[in-house]
Amino acid sequence: MTAFLRILVFAVVATGVPTGDAAAQSALDRVRQTGVMRVGIDATYPPFGMAEGGEFSGFDVDIARAIARELKVRAELVNASFDGVFPALQNGSFDVVISAVTITPERQQTLLFSEPYIDAGQGIAVRQDSTITGVDGLSGRTVGVQINTTAQFAMEQRAGVTIQKYNTIDLALLDLRNGRIDAVASDAPVLRYMTTLTFQDLKSVGSDYTDEQFGIVLAKGSDDLRRAVNAALWRVQDSGEYARLYARWFGEAATASAGAGGAAPSAIDLGVIARTWPIFIRGVGLTALMAVTSLVLGLPLGLALALARVQPQKAVSVPAAAYVEFMRGTPLLVQILFIYFVLPVAGVNLPAIFSGILALTMNAAAYICEIIRAGILSIDAGQMEAARSLRMTYWQAMRRIILPQTFRRVVPPLTNEGIALLKDSSLVSVIGLTELARTGQELASRYAAPLTIWPFVALLYLLLTVPLTRMAQYLEDRWRPVTRS
Repeated sequence: MTAFLRILVFAVVATGVPTGDAAAQSALDRVRQTGVMRVGIDATYPPFGMAEGGEFSGFDVDIARAIARELKVRAELVNASFDGVFPALQNGSFDVVISAVTITPERQQTLLFSEPYIDAGQGIAVRQDSTITGVDGLSGRTVGVQINTTAQFAMEQRAGVTIQKYNTIDLALLDLRNGRIDAVASDAPVLRYMTTLTFQDLKSVGSDYTDEQFGIVLAKGSDDLRRAVNAALWRVQDSGEYARLYARWFGEAATASAGAGGAAPSAIDLGVIARTWPIFIRGVGLTALMAVTSLVLGLPLGLALALARVQPQKAVSVPAAAYVEFMRGTPLLVQILFIYFVLPVAGVNLPAIFSGILALTMNAAAYICEIIRAGILSIDAGQMEAARSLRMTYWQAMRRIILPQTFRRVVPPLTNEGIALLKDSSLVSVIGLTELARTGQELASRYAAPLTIWPFVALLYLLLTVPLTRMAQYLEDRWRPVTRS
């Protein structure tokens, strides 16, 4: 996944092809004209970014809103996976990314950065009973890192260190708590915040072993917007607002407030579910919408492909077979990323929701095609011959004789495909859609309660699949042929 995204980012940047209005107006003009600065953020990284039901909080969130006010526009925050924020920035989905992004020479080759807005070196967290006192004690140990971060890159340069990668830092800290890894490497402010707030059985050790700075990220060619962002950032600093925001999230008062609970929080806290269930319902709604829409659209497309595949004419069957092989032979995640991040280079810029539904539909259609094709081929060839002998056309026989029997036979595998589609919808979180799985990820990170959140997410998925299986059972019973004893 990570390797693909790196290649994807390089491909998008290397083309340098402007799309739509981007070629006609500068980035700053677009922001001022629309009155909105679109900000990409991975809000699963406290205290820099957190989300709960579409409401954002954190240091990066406050910085984004302060800069937008200085520019006299509104900050529109979009929560997306950290792996996806850079390609989305390059295809024009975001104007800036403010998501605890370290300024590195490698990133500067393909991206623009503002002036640094915070110093944040890398740190180490270990269990309270660990003998590790700093980064020099990690040789021969297993260290958890968040994927595609500078913590990962730094650990890859250290001899004798085994790296375990995680999508979010709270999962790494949970594995550390459970004893599966020996330490977690991440941005020191994040580790100090989380070990004080929710992982009180862990501790930060040693001094920061790197000198890093975070910057606001912009796409190449956005020099005018970068100058405006820098000027706005300087005004925020000069006014004293920056100092107040820093003290709020990283000062002694913030630390005292975070640790005010005393004992470590319970591993299972049903109160979190009681407070956040409306947010889960919204995630369930989006998941169901995408799955049902994709299945409804995928069925006729899959049927058309299946009918094309059983034709004797190669001009019809070969393209259909090639489509099926391509869609089944490439990961759904890659297809989602291609539609959302790469197609804008060719001028096809779809919103995230449409990109997700399109990818799910096209992928499902390939599998539905093979299910229906197998059903058609399972019907005795003599039935088609008998229909033709009664002077039915091929398509009349197919519509009246073959397909009705086919659909009776393929109900169980079509049900399985519908269930798989429901679960596969979780992959659209990479393009910033907050469906059920992404909702769980956000809340598990915010409350550091994965043992509470993820079983509840699994229960909700189960509740979504039960009606589908019950409907399939009803259709099987209704269409089951009468047998003689």
